[in-house]
Amino acid sequence: MTQKLTFTTASVRNLVISNPTDALYYEVLTPKWESHQTTVRRLDTHANRYDTVGSVRSQSGKPVAVSMYNGEFVNEELWLRKIEGQGRQSRWEFDDGEGNYFSWAVAGSNFELRSLDESGTQSPTPIATFYPHRRHFMVTMVSQQAFLEIESSVVDSLDTVLVSLLVLEQKRRKCSL
Repeated sequence: MTQKLTFTTASVRNLVISNPTDALYYEVLTPKWESHQTTVRRLDTHANRYDTVGSVRSQSGKPVAVSMYNGEFVNEELWLRKIEGQGRQSRWEFDDGEGNYFSWAVAGSNFELRSLDESGTQSPTPIATFYPHRRHFMVTMVSQQAFLEIESSVVDSLDTVLVSLLVLEQKRRKCSL
């Protein structure tokens, strides 16, 4: 069974990411007075509060360091490792800190997430797919909001998956993939 998480704006620095029932609800904030740091917070509906799940430091709009769960900042290239492929078939690997390994790859205009086993082999089918926003005639109003379609197996690692996706999308928009 899949879930659809909708991105409320075309920005990757200030938005809300949620499913239709708001059971999964994330807030991404980059305040003007701290424009070099983007914070990702998850709404804990039981305690009715936000928990910080990740932070991304940027320099000139490009992500340079990542922190998960208020831990130490780690160089973005060490946290999200680029694996060179043939032609433009590169992928970016990361782990969720609990022994699960994942890999993002570009598939047309989308990003696809696959799980990795102990030997580094990717799952045959994607477990999540990110569809970026679309605009009328590529320049006017947004005709389709961005969304992330996830399998139920991804929910346990969703914090790390979303932070990695935001880092990759920032890099894509700065043409530094």
